Amino acid sequence: MGINESPPAASLQSLPAPSPWPNANARLLGLGLGLPVDPLDRLAQFSAKDFERFTLEWAEDFLKAKRPDVHEVQQRGGAGDKGRDIIVWLDAPSATPRRSEVYQCKHYSAALGPGLASGEIAKLLHYTRAGEIPVPELYSFVTHKGVTGTLQDLLDEPDKLKSFVLANWTDHCAKAVSTKFVFELTPEVKAYVEAFDFTIFRAKQPQELLNEHAQTRFHLAVFGAPLIERPPTQTPPSSVAPLETAYVAQLYELIGHEMSQTVSKPDDLPVKGPLRTLFDRSRITFYCAEGLKELARDQMADPQFFTTLLDEFTDGLFYVYTTPGQTGHQRLLETVKQSQSLQLGGHVLAPHVQAKDREGMCHQMANDDRLNWCAP
Repeated sequence: MGINESPPAASLQSLPAPSPWPNANARLLGLGLGLPVDPLDRLAQFSAKDFERFTLEWAEDFLKAKRPDVHEVQQRGGAGDKGRDIIVWLDAPSATPRRSEVYQCKHYSAALGPGLASGEIAKLLHYTRAGEIPVPELYSFVTHKGVTGTLQDLLDEPDKLKSFVLANWTDHCAKAVSTKFVFELTPEVKAYVEAFDFTIFRAKQPQELLNEHAQTRFHLAVFGAPLIERPPTQTPPSSVAPLETAYVAQLYELIGHEMSQTVSKPDDLPVKGPLRTLFDRSRITFYCAEGLKELARDQMADPQFFTTLLDEFTDGLFYVYTTPGQTGHQRLLETVKQSQSLQLGGHVLAPHVQAKDREGMCHQMANDDRLNWCAP
């Protein structure tokens, strides 16, 4: 068939309608941001400097936060780093010897192989032999592409890694320290290498690095919020929980004022009616807002996001909950109404805030002693 000829009608077939893109998030697409970028693909877009910063965030906010033995995290990448991009010190500077872990960042277009890894190992051997830096307890290669199978096999069998380094010294190690220096494999250097503990050399797997970085306060800024899925809201327990004490006490006070009697426990409340509905709904919406707090803590790894959101409500509704000449009941209702139209700007939690959350934030304010419904 020529290039200008049409195919026979009988050969024409209707194509099936395209299915939705896998992993497309409705909220992400609704914001006009397009399809999500896989975190590993995003790492590939980093510059070497950005990748080193990413690793530093992980070391500072994951390792240091999770491990009580970490004293200090330092970034040393650049000239004079002596083959150490990130140092995790396990002791104070006064300790002798000062224990450490080293994380060497390699942001290459392909997986790290044994040749380049041997050059980095040679740097460590040179500077530790010269006494310029201590031998770390762990030396880990950190990459976004991982390491080749050959290198991983050598890392899994340290004696074979040592043999590879020695056998390929001229090609990969001799000129690795500096272009102006040849690290000769003299008998003394060979003896040092042979006695060196090669079990300290490891590789940090990219997915493991991402999973741990996700538990830091930096992850949201790097990978964004729209893919975060909010879990179902917790149902209030049948009995008032200790975490509810403050705002529930205020509810008792304002409801008691409306009933002209003392209210100090649920049994003092009406069995049904508007005031009972107010109490029950307040507890429901309080736990809705509590879900935002858990989302910030568990998925965004930064409880301060919820605190700053509470600041927005406290400041934005100030003239409503401080209006003079109103009962506590009136003040609460007006504040809840105004909370539904409060502008949250670009707050990181704003895409996740629902109507009940807004109402619940008013009770969170009372629970945090930021307001008192019945105060004159």
